[in-house]
Amino acid sequence: MIMSRFNAGERWLALLTAVSIMWAPGVLLAGAVGDRRDEEQVVQVYRDVVPATVFLSSSYATGSGRNSSIGSGFIVDEAGTVLTNAHVVEGAHTVMAKLYDGQRVRAEVLGVDSYSDVAVLRLTGVNGKVPFVQLGTSDALRIGQRALVIGNPFGLGFGLSTGILSGLNRLPPGVAFSEPRVPLIQTTAPINPGDSGGPLMNSDGRVIGITTAMALGTQNIGFAVPIDLAKEVLGELKAKGKVSRPWLGVGGKFVTDEIRELFVLPLADGLLVGEVFPGSPAADGGLRAGTVDVTVASEPWMMGGDLIVSLQGRSLRTMEDFVSAFKSLKIGETVSVEFIRDRMRRRASLVVAERPQGLSHPTSMSIGKAAR
Repeated sequence: MIMSRFNAGERWLALLTAVSIMWAPGVLLAGAVGDRRDEEQVVQVYRDVVPATVFLSSSYATGSGRNSSIGSGFIVDEAGTVLTNAHVVEGAHTVMAKLYDGQRVRAEVLGVDSYSDVAVLRLTGVNGKVPFVQLGTSDALRIGQRALVIGNPFGLGFGLSTGILSGLNRLPPGVAFSEPRVPLIQTTAPINPGDSGGPLMNSDGRVIGITTAMALGTQNIGFAVPIDLAKEVLGELKAKGKVSRPWLGVGGKFVTDEIRELFVLPLADGLLVGEVFPGSPAADGGLRAGTVDVTVASEPWMMGGDLIVSLQGRSLRTMEDFVSAFKSLKIGETVSVEFIRDRMRRRASLVVAERPQGLSHPTSMSIGKAAR
């Protein structure tokens, strides 16, 4: 009886093993099928969106002749309206667009907003109807979502790269802030020179951003302007050619614990002023910029300037605080700024001006625009 029990157990073990062996390939097969479906979805997104993507070539008249740069853009409606980056076309004498079907037409610049790095163009002289993309939303993005980029890398032709969303509300490192910065989408999808202005898409093929820059000297760190911001300025750029924005003309960075301890700064959070634009509200209000240029952990800082701690009574601890406070400002109104100078709290009254057109954000050696 004992032997028969062992034999029965062995038979059950053999049966389970056989079932396991038969089942395991099924798991592998299911995984392979899933991979193929995922792959086909990426292929389909490319096929759907690439016909609405355009290559842009901008020509500039200079004292030494003519220069040119390339970038990308995408069509957003049947009228041939194109979204791209401001830095791709700003100041260009002529902008030409090459469509997916091979047509080469002129692109009229309707409006440029250097603050958000968004520009709106209109294709002229197109034969036939133009395809256009579906705009998604950047409001509910999640880190880890798939990201796809279509562009014109190095002018080689239409290309696709893939990755994930690796960060949200990013402020690129190494940049001196002249005003509230536009928080960007960060992605691991490679962004190369010539891709700037192209679409950043989700796995459904909806555009969630406009590719704008890459971090130099790194791998797979790219940035895109959130599509919701582009949609906000689209109508105003088409109607007026510009976006009217409040401006104080003060630049700097928000202090960190490391900087505070290293340079024995006041125990307060705020914007350390590194630049005051001549003729700006900040200059007229008497704010002072730093004069000592230092580098800490490869990050440039301008020390010795005022430390702005509040705007209109709202504490400024982070860039998000600054953005929130700035949104409520109106051109022409007088606002109160509280700052620390020589360890004493002071106040200044500034009259909010309109942001000058063509005023770009200061750039950094660590960030490269993806245009060539």
